[in-house]
Amino acid sequence: MKKLGFPAQIRRCQVLNLTVRVVGSISMNLFDDILRTHRGTATHTEDTFSFLNRSAWPACESVRNLLESSFRRYPTSESAELKSRFKTQFDSAFFELFLHELLLRLGCEVAVHPTLNGTDAKPDFLARFPQGQEVIVEAVLATERTEKERARENRLNALYDAITSKTISPNFFICLGAISDRDAIPTPKKIRKFIKERIAGLDPDAVERAVQSGYQLPSWTYRDEGGFELEITAVPKSPESRGNPKARPIGAYPGEVRWGDSRAMLKKSIDGKATKYGELGRPFVIAVNATSRWGIGRDVVVKALFGSKELGDESDGVWNVSRNTRLSGVLVTTMVPWSIHCAPLCLYHNPFAKRSCREIPWRIPQAIARNSGMQWLEGTNTPQLFELPNDWPGERLDD
Repeated sequence: MKKLGFPAQIRRCQVLNLTVRVVGSISMNLFDDILRTHRGTATHTEDTFSFLNRSAWPACESVRNLLESSFRRYPTSESAELKSRFKTQFDSAFFELFLHELLLRLGCEVAVHPTLNGTDAKPDFLARFPQGQEVIVEAVLATERTEKERARENRLNALYDAITSKTISPNFFICLGAISDRDAIPTPKKIRKFIKERIAGLDPDAVERAVQSGYQLPSWTYRDEGGFELEITAVPKSPESRGNPKARPIGAYPGEVRWGDSRAMLKKSIDGKATKYGELGRPFVIAVNATSRWGIGRDVVVKALFGSKELGDESDGVWNVSRNTRLSGVLVTTMVPWSIHCAPLCLYHNPFAKRSCREIPWRIPQAIARNSGMQWLEGTNTPQLFELPNDWPGERLDD
């Protein structure tokens, strides 16, 4: 049996019932080779790739450098497609590039989108560890936002951009409160006009004195015929900040609350991939980037995987003695480009798996179910694997 090589010249090799194509790297860049002068923040509607591509922040330069070095180690045959997805599906493309680099740094030889016998579907990665163990790794994003919620968020971001596009007041910050109907967002022009008219006659020093005497900050509620309501409060700027055109006018955004946790989100994302490929003939791991704004704790992950009560004793978990036994483990993280150095990373092993991956030398933190609960195994953390300095990614510039 031929051994997979990476990096290597183009070659075909047969691994059991799997045909893979491993390709060397090329000089294609992920980001543009340009002079960057933008030292401010991203707009509310700006996508992550566009901001990274134009920002002069040292932190953004660090992120670009890390992604570029990882991209150069990505197979030639897949690099153009991945680069295209960075511009249109940043979150999924970023996570796949991170996983590829992680597997390389664990000492693996990696094939991207290998062809499987008996199906046209292609998993994300086949990884071979130095001792010869093979594992299929599939990436998935776990998000709680529906298409409707994302569309609503886009409309709100357009509203925030309209408020911040020009200085509404040189002397006041605008704090936005509760929104009563997020589906009926009016044209930004109307709200901007409403705010400017209310703030126009305010004296920041007089407001400061009034607040110190016990009065409330000036506030209003914007209402329209569509049922939309927005609470607006004016907060005086400090004397040194007044008249500064670079000062962001929005001082606070509407808060959000919810009931429950992210178990359903995690379970849905994993279940959608667990049976996609059928019998693989080797261990199968799903890697999940849980991008919930509410955060994902260990207890939530354990309940999503094993059920609400005792380990493996509930039907509402991802796996038990008869469910998803082809799935060997789930790798869970919560990561964005700026948090590679501090994002949690843990591989949870399926105790009911037909093909266990416990004997594979993962080196990263792992969790194993025992009768008494979970056993947490320490491992090499992400900054060590990626050789990141303590101050990574560096400072930002926004003034």
